[in-house]
Parts: sequence; structure tokens; C-alpha cells
Amino acid sequence: MTTAKITLSASSTKSLILLAPGSPGLRLTEVGVSMDGSAAAQGVQIDLYRVATLGSPAGSSATPAKLTDENAPSASASALTALTTEPTSVTILRSWMVAPFGGLFGMQEVLDREVGAASSGARIGLRYTTAASVTPGCVAYLSFTE
Repeated sequence: MTTAKITLSASSTKSLILLAPGSPGLRLTEVGVSMDGSAAAQGVQIDLYRVATLGSPAGSSATPAKLTDENAPSASASALTALTTEPTSVTILRSWMVAPFGGLFGMQEVLDREVGAASSGARIGLRYTTAASVTPGCVAYLSFTE
């Protein structure tokens, strides 16, 4: 699941991706974020989270693309990107600081220790937190297996 380019808002915490697993759930295999800031600035905090209380999140609907054989079944998971309304509460699973000037972060999950979501209510998200006047463009992805 990959986002289009999103211009980050200054002094904000917003979700880039929110995955809703279908049946039989999902396990993340890789996380990535890159930014195109034009000058050195404070780092952007990136959080991988699990939704604790869903509420009514809203954003752009997105269909996860296949990374393997085009003949493989379509993903049962669905996603929102560039959220305009956030989940009510989340549990942070991992956090990273990424430099907005040429910032690049990518991590493959360790086999059998992947972050997962077993049911459609246990959504997984990726969000950013920026400082004042930090507004780089950003693209992000979450790769997963079902």
C-alpha cells in the first residue's frame, strides 16, 4: 500500500496510511517513508500504530496493489491514505525520527516477529508528527502479507 505524494502540515500529527485487514488478517513485511525537504529542519516523527478506538476515520480510499504475481488473488485488506479525520485513539508500536531534508527510512520486518492485525477491527496505521514550519513532501508505504 503506497501513498501519493502528501505535503506534510506544520505542527501536526496526521495519518499517512490506515490499513483495515480483511480475512484472515495481515502481517506487515516492510515499512518505508521518504521526504523531499529542501533545507535542513527538525526531524519528523514517524509512528507505526495499532488502533485502540476506531471512531470515524476518513481519508482517500485506496486499493492495495499486488507486489507478487499479477495472477495472485486480490488483497482482502482495504486502506485509507492522507487521513482528514483520525482514529479516536491509538497504541504506538514503533517510532522513528526521519530527517525531512533527503529523509529516507525503510525497514523490513523480522520473520515471525511482524506487526500484525488479526481481524478487521484491529487496524494498523502509519502517521507523522511535525514541528513548526516543517512541511516537506512525503511518500510512504506499508507492505503486508495476508
